Amino acid sequence: MKIAAVCGMGMGTVFLIKMNVEEVLRELNVPAEVIATNISSLSIGHDTDIIVASVDFEKLLTDKPVRKVFLKNLLDKNELRAKLSVVLKEMGYLKT
Repeated sequence: MKIAAVCGMGMGTVFLIKMNVEEVLRELNVPAEVIATNISSLSIGHDTDIIVASVDFEKLLTDKPVRKVFLKNLLDKNELRAKLSVVLKEMGYLKT
């Protein structure tokens, strides 16, 4: 499984998202490759299963045919864990 942490420029915030996603995945014992990218590069085409981004980018990413996790607070690991867990359960990576 491949997860793309996405932000506008792909320079700073995206690495915080990536680190938090990796930490939550370790806690949930779910293996995945997590990449950090920006919206423009994602448009070119990363083969991803899940996109994790700020709610600010929701409208820009609606056309992507993958599952998405949109965060209100990029630093809130509880929000990330709750939303990512739902998607992982839907995909069969977590038991209900």
